[in-house]
Amino acid sequence: MLLRTLLAASLFTLAACPHSSGSGGTSTPNGGSNAPVAKGPVNALPDGAPLVSPGEHMTYKLVLQGLDVAQYELIIAPELSDVDGKKTIQVQSHAKAMGLASMAVKIDDNFSSWIDVATGRSLKWTTDEFAKNGKDKERTEALTGKLANGTIPITFHLNDDPPQPEPQQTTSKDGWDYNTFLVALRSWEGAPGSKVSIEILRSRFLWHVDMTIKGKEKLVTDLGDFPALRFDAMSYKLGRDGARFPDTEDRPFSIWVSDDAGRVPLQVVAKTDYGDLKMSITNYEPGNGTPLRQ
Repeated sequence: MLLRTLLAASLFTLAACPHSSGSGGTSTPNGGSNAPVAKGPVNALPDGAPLVSPGEHMTYKLVLQGLDVAQYELIIAPELSDVDGKKTIQVQSHAKAMGLASMAVKIDDNFSSWIDVATGRSLKWTTDEFAKNGKDKERTEALTGKLANGTIPITFHLNDDPPQPEPQQTTSKDGWDYNTFLVALRSWEGAPGSKVSIEILRSRFLWHVDMTIKGKEKLVTDLGDFPALRFDAMSYKLGRDGARFPDTEDRPFSIWVSDDAGRVPLQVVAKTDYGDLKMSITNYEPGNGTPLRQ
């Protein structure tokens, strides 16, 4: 359905949002202002601890042609957890249709990532989302930290049926999901023209994403005016064999992040056949305010 397709086109691009401190001002999880940007191209995502603060809770709205169609939340767990003996931080995202859109399509979907706090890479990814019929629940578990020989172990099932294996081929050396990618993007610093190409799990399938640092702009948001760094990207879906999914179109999108030490996303715009789909911040709760990445 249309709304679900639009959500899929844009949900690659949220990681966190700023905390409003009055008109024209902002306080971010890292604080500070005008963080230095690397002078030369940096064509790789950063390694190390993820730039999140335990307990953060972010809320976004999705607007299409002036209509609020969905709400998106990103929730950082208040405490660390363990996956296969490694310390992780759980990142959960939730998408839900709003208003008239909720009458047309059933969207009340949850996506969870467990991110290695030492490396910033995904160890596990699960999804729980409505199928297109609006009745069945599609459930996926990807053991992204067990990627080996170019294959990510994935299981999938409808409702309470027994899980079935659906291994996914990838050319990436790490297993990525979109929550983990967005968190890594939050701390990616480089000169305009820096590029990354990566394969990311959005749901059951991988998407190929080419992203470029465009440059600095000023952005007006509901929470104030911010200096921002713009990223432009193009994505397309991949099949189980890692090749481009048949008859899949390129999906362009742009994201603006605050140009300060917090480096937090402010807005996403995805181009569609039905106009621009805009995803923008509406609320931010800072949690304990202490980022894992220093």
